[in-house]
Amino acid sequence: MVIAPTRAACETIELAMGLEIDTLLAREHGDDIRRLAVSGRGFGIVAGTGTGKTLAIRPIAATVLAAPLKVGVVNREREATPETPTWNVVIVTTGIARRWFEDGLITARDTLVVDEIHQTSAELELCLALGKRAGCRFVWLSATVDPSFYARYLGSVEVLETRAFDPAKAARVSVLPQQPLQFLDDRFMKRVLRERRGVAVFVPTRAEVEQIAKEVGSRWQGLPTAFYHGGEPIRVIRPFLDGHVRRPFLLAMTAAGQSALNIRGLDTVVIYDARYANVVERGRNVLTRLYLGANEILQMAGRVHGRVDAGEVYILSDRDLVFEQLQPTPPEFQLAGDAERVAITCAALGVDARDLDLPVPLDRKAYREAVELLTGRGLIEHGRLTQYGREVEAMPVERPWGELLYHADAELIPMVAVAANIESLHRMTREERDLRGLVVSGSDHLTAYNVYAEAVNKHGYPGEVYGLPRHLFRDSVDTWAEGRGVLVKAIEDVALGTASVYRQLELPLPERLPYAGDKTLGAFADLVAKIMPFDLVIDEETADGREARVSRGSVCGSWGGVAGTLRYFADRFGVPRASIEGTTLPERALRRHARRGAPTVVFERQRRREGLMVVRTVEYFGFVLERDVEPLADPFPEQLADAARGALVQALLAGETPHPDQGPLRRALERVGFYWRRSGGGLAGTATDHVAALVASQLARVGSWEEFLGTRLTLDVDAMIPEGERRALEALPSSVHLYGDRVPVDYEVERGVGVVRLRLKEGQARRLQPSDVPSFDRPVRFTVLRGKREALRSDSLDDLRRGLSGLSRGERQRLVRRGRRGRRR
Repeated sequence: MVIAPTRAACETIELAMGLEIDTLLAREHGDDIRRLAVSGRGFGIVAGTGTGKTLAIRPIAATVLAAPLKVGVVNREREATPETPTWNVVIVTTGIARRWFEDGLITARDTLVVDEIHQTSAELELCLALGKRAGCRFVWLSATVDPSFYARYLGSVEVLETRAFDPAKAARVSVLPQQPLQFLDDRFMKRVLRERRGVAVFVPTRAEVEQIAKEVGSRWQGLPTAFYHGGEPIRVIRPFLDGHVRRPFLLAMTAAGQSALNIRGLDTVVIYDARYANVVERGRNVLTRLYLGANEILQMAGRVHGRVDAGEVYILSDRDLVFEQLQPTPPEFQLAGDAERVAITCAALGVDARDLDLPVPLDRKAYREAVELLTGRGLIEHGRLTQYGREVEAMPVERPWGELLYHADAELIPMVAVAANIESLHRMTREERDLRGLVVSGSDHLTAYNVYAEAVNKHGYPGEVYGLPRHLFRDSVDTWAEGRGVLVKAIEDVALGTASVYRQLELPLPERLPYAGDKTLGAFADLVAKIMPFDLVIDEETADGREARVSRGSVCGSWGGVAGTLRYFADRFGVPRASIEGTTLPERALRRHARRGAPTVVFERQRRREGLMVVRTVEYFGFVLERDVEPLADPFPEQLADAARGALVQALLAGETPHPDQGPLRRALERVGFYWRRSGGGLAGTATDHVAALVASQLARVGSWEEFLGTRLTLDVDAMIPEGERRALEALPSSVHLYGDRVPVDYEVERGVGVVRLRLKEGQARRLQPSDVPSFDRPVRFTVLRGKREALRSDSLDDLRRGLSGLSRGERQRLVRRGRRGRRR
């Protein structure tokens, strides 16, 4: 079985399985590949683009099987057929492979060939762990990456390495502190034309790609100019790939373009040293602007470095990069930010995540929360998927949309089926768009649906691809998309996903789609409000009080409830922010499906009065829509007496009550906390739960407010903690010397583990090297104080550097100048 990262890669591998071409990899390691393939052991191949990695799959399969090859593809576009079991080489995407693991269709008898393993994703990482659990043999192929992790993790007996590098063709590499358009000035472009060079410019975003192609093309109208990014179909640059465009030319691309495309005539690469990547923070994927990694720079530069005569590489960066010193690094994994996907997969298999040897440590807290969420929603019970969970999981869409499809009436099926396959309205359209007549005010979901509906109704027709029904489009869709500011590739991807949903529902694919309007919005909003499978924001706040603004390109209002997908991104200071696209939910829909909570007792100060209060709430998926507060009857009602005593204990621990012993108790609690934190949470009898139980035992007979005030409360710290232990904990350092300053040391307990946290100034943090970190008997964490801005907290030096790199270039320069002045003094 061959696992490919994308549908396009499946097609490429299928084509390669029918070719016998002499390649550099075959010339250097052909005998080794056959020797390892027949050995029955796992192995890896690391080779640059153009060396023949993908073509090597054919001899590997032929040697392993020792039989004629019967090759087939299974993905969302080409589903399994009765003929599939007769194939001995099956090429699948990561999503199909994961589902086959869940169904027990992949076993220890199978050899898994993982192509482009360096293109990490949560699905691929799960497949690797599931393959190890099943006892499969792994043969893996990768471009520029440090192979040591995969070799160790997948038990590879050997790793074959090939580089298509000719020292005589080494490119001239320059590192310049410039912006892309600043670099592409008249002087450089005149030289491109004069020397007839083929230029590729790599930048991180769609907007930057389009801007470069537009501005350069308008200034130099005789120069063939184009752009390519993930929102464009490959056909837009097909002339460049086929060699029909002669030099000089300029092609602007995102990183998506550099991994698998070979551009004929290319001899100049311009690399902007920036990327947007998901950094996992507390179980969330936070989109963060980072510098390029060594792997990305080496892959991009490798398009010309050592491969073409007179090649040139320009790296636009404000870092002091030395290209010759760059070395491949281990891969960056994504799975830690997708705890829900892990939870569903484990429930489908009936295993705990701890039973899987995952390639990256999973955030246990995020995993527990995901399991609790899915259990509360009825998808998981006793660690296994329920019948409802299995039906939702079978839907070829994300879990929230799968739940909506399960509950949707027939009238809403088209809207839900289409919207389920649209990543977002923003990703579907360009910055400049014209959606007049299609906007459903208050719903990004239905507006995006209307965009697709117009494409189908005006430019589409029912057809078949690989024998499966699908909406196909006439050439006129390109002109329509250009006028609307819509990405054609997004429309084609939605067509593929929508067809897959209708097949799963066993419904015929409609030839035309009804347009959504206000009536549809009411029904759709009520369905969402009833099921609420999405993230929810009310008045631009999440249920736990975090700010989450409506996305800039959204058609939803800022106030009221918005249900959709929260996306996290780091601002220019590196601080995580949240935004949402979705559908506005009217207050009447929220009220209709809200629930009245059981009464609780809390201690509150209300105007001039303080005491115990009964709180009755109306709640909606974590939000409190109504909160009625009234004083608790005295003496305490029998049904609320235990809750009243519990509220008194919490108020005492928080130091909020007017009890005569509150002052001495607060000081005792501070001493207990001091010793507990320094002990790393290991000091017997000092944990919060134990202390709360001691206080609660003294209130066991309290049945009224007067009895509470009259009850004597004590907490003897000296009796709780032996003197020897107290002295040892008091002797731990409260500060350390670092770069000539005293740095405060805080002791904390994180998830049951004791840590120390160094409170650093920003200049100290920027200079900090691993060898300068003082040694402690527990893990070291860092807090950077940054004046009026939010303090930066990190768990490692690498995290610290990433957080600090979120500052703007100007801020970094000012800090460097300030630091230099300080050193001169």
